[in-house]
Amino acid sequence: MCSLSKLGLIALVVSLWLTGCASLLRNDYSEQDKQNYPKASADANTVVALISDKDNTRFSVDGKTIGSEVQAGGELKILINNQSHDIVAQPKGYQAKPQHIQPPFDEHSPISFGFTYKDKQTNNDENLANVPPIVTVQQAPAHSEEQHKPLKPPSNHVAPPVTMKPADDGITIALKNNKFERRVALVIGNGAYQYTGQLPNSANDAQDIAQALRKVNFQVILKTDASLETMADAIYQFGESLKGGGVGLFYYSGHGLQVKGENYLLPVDANLTREDDIKRKAINANDVLEKMGEGKSHLNLVFLDACRNNPFPSSTRAVSRGLVGMSAPNGTLLVFSTDPGNVAADGNGRNGTYTKHLLQQINQPGLEVGMMLRKVRTAVKEETGGQQVPWENGSIEGEFYFSGN
Repeated sequence: MCSLSKLGLIALVVSLWLTGCASLLRNDYSEQDKQNYPKASADANTVVALISDKDNTRFSVDGKTIGSEVQAGGELKILINNQSHDIVAQPKGYQAKPQHIQPPFDEHSPISFGFTYKDKQTNNDENLANVPPIVTVQQAPAHSEEQHKPLKPPSNHVAPPVTMKPADDGITIALKNNKFERRVALVIGNGAYQYTGQLPNSANDAQDIAQALRKVNFQVILKTDASLETMADAIYQFGESLKGGGVGLFYYSGHGLQVKGENYLLPVDANLTREDDIKRKAINANDVLEKMGEGKSHLNLVFLDACRNNPFPSSTRAVSRGLVGMSAPNGTLLVFSTDPGNVAADGNGRNGTYTKHLLQQINQPGLEVGMMLRKVRTAVKEETGGQQVPWENGSIEGEFYFSGN
């Protein structure tokens, strides 16, 4: 009997201890805690935590501003009643983003608001303020309707005969004299990574590609060793500039990852400690294609020299080798420095292996882009003994020459 009483007492103590632990783990809010949280209404008594991934965010509930400004990753705890509510987050410089919530509410599940470059508030008149002019032929006056139209050749210019032909390797490229077209490029080279292995050639690759493109009349937005914010802002500016029509070109050299069938480009400040960090701390390559597709450019060229090994192997097990193949939207040519699932060589000189050979061909006069890519592929394959074979996927029509035909 005494033995049973002791067991019962022990069981009671253990039960009370576990109950206390569970309460701590749940982080239940006391009435005293709730007195410190701003109320959305007089009868509000349910705690909701609001989180934004951008600095200087204000929140409102049902049209009324509540609480103080929060910074990125911080949270604002508020009190609401058990009715449906419309909660809006608005960081400084971004468009407001709403969420509709309805009971029952879980006090321990925060409501998160994420913002990307698509949500930026911008002045379209300023998008090209820092981009050098294309060529000196028929430059349109500032802030005029003509500024957003492709430049036309002089009246005494005689275009050469136009021919149409299919290219090899499943890419259709043929048909246009484009010497006087509007051309805009975004060039990014990331090598000085803060949390993983650095790439010595990537910044050089970007700088040399930018210089080569300027020689053939591209407006160039150049970013080297760019953070996530810098990359996102540059991609947005690039997409806005393509609304003027012409040809768009995106070039990236740096670390890239393939995760669950999607490709991500890594900024230098990416610190990936778990798999779900990737979507928040890297740029999805499809977002770049989407932004380019929103413009009026009739031809988009995308060069990805990013097929390196996973730079975070211990923390991101879902990452696959190299990059995955991507579907090219209409009017787009995708160029990868190696075939899907394979990795690219960094090179031993100033440039990576692929970019070195691309630089040798890109400004060759009269070299149509399909032929240029075949020459680059052959050279890279020979240098690497067949271990690296560049790959393209395209759905474009029309001949394109970087340097006149």
